[in-house]
Amino acid sequence: MKKNPFKLRKRVVSLAFLTLIATVVLSCDNDESANFDSEASKLTLVETLESMNNTANRAPAPGASPIAGIAVNAGFNELVNALVYVDLELNAGLVNLFSTGTNQYTVFAPTDDAFNALYTALGINGINELPAELVLDVLKYHVIEGRRAANSVVPPVKSRTITTLLGATFSVNKDALITAIGSTSSITAANISASNGIIHVIDQVLLPIVPSSDKPAPSPGSESIATIAINANFTELVSALVYVDDELNAGLVNLFANGTDQFTVFAPTNQAFQNLYAALNVNGITDLPASLVLDVLKYHVVEGRRASNSVVPRVNIRTINTLLGVPFTVNSQGSITAIGNTATIVSPDISASNGIIHIIDSVILPIQ
Repeated sequence: MKKNPFKLRKRVVSLAFLTLIATVVLSCDNDESANFDSEASKLTLVETLESMNNTANRAPAPGASPIAGIAVNAGFNELVNALVYVDLELNAGLVNLFSTGTNQYTVFAPTDDAFNALYTALGINGINELPAELVLDVLKYHVIEGRRAANSVVPPVKSRTITTLLGATFSVNKDALITAIGSTSSITAANISASNGIIHVIDQVLLPIVPSSDKPAPSPGSESIATIAINANFTELVSALVYVDDELNAGLVNLFANGTDQFTVFAPTNQAFQNLYAALNVNGITDLPASLVLDVLKYHVVEGRRASNSVVPRVNIRTINTLLGVPFTVNSQGSITAIGNTATIVSPDISASNGIIHIIDSVILPIQ
């Protein structure tokens, strides 16, 4: 039987990673200063803010364990899973970078609860249900070059702008609140020192929606919009497409599966649909009139490839014209104001062969 080279590569990479992590964890166990819970390696948020104006609050001396070792030893399981995922899928080299690399980095590390909150908002079960390219962008948005201690991240008065490895920025205010392009988060523990950088723990995953021309539109992918929706388990959206095709012969499944025209789809998560059903007191999409569902679906589609930089404005509100002929607006934070409600872009720029998908957290309604 012919062996699958991709599966073989995954086994090799996984074995190498496990060997590397085993070494790291052993070194962590033998190094008390690397323990996340030890007083020597953990500065709480309260302590950080109290000492922020103290010039003695400089970067702590490098620790003995690398960033990856501390993340594993401290139980940042979802962050580690994300690093492994992009390494396996894209050969990104992040595990090696944070395990054995000698360059210094500052990592804003989301907790497991932060990742699980994101999964719930997106209606998915784990990081591997998102496109690897998107996950790589998200990870880069949590990393900056150099050792940036709390006193050079959290400002004494005015907000401070932080430039990430992704090239996109976020700001931090005097209360250690991070305002990212697509979300907000708070630093809950600071100045955890590693041999190759510093870790600041945060309570939400930062989302890198880039509303500027600095980030070009992604190149067309190899899979269609319909295929991506099916593989990513957007079951409620797919059910809505099938429903209007069956009832009205709308041809939407074929359009998004085999069509060559380019479209931009604002795709609600399964949870977004469930929230709509609860609000309308129905059990599912087939309890609604097919003609209404068709209008709602058309309200989520725009002609052409519209990447985040042509959807989310830099400053002023931008009007987006839909296939329904009814527009909605988007502000600089990726918040959509529709006729009947609001939604937020939570994951942008998923590239398909026939368009681009932006994931949103609510079903937008074209009626009051």
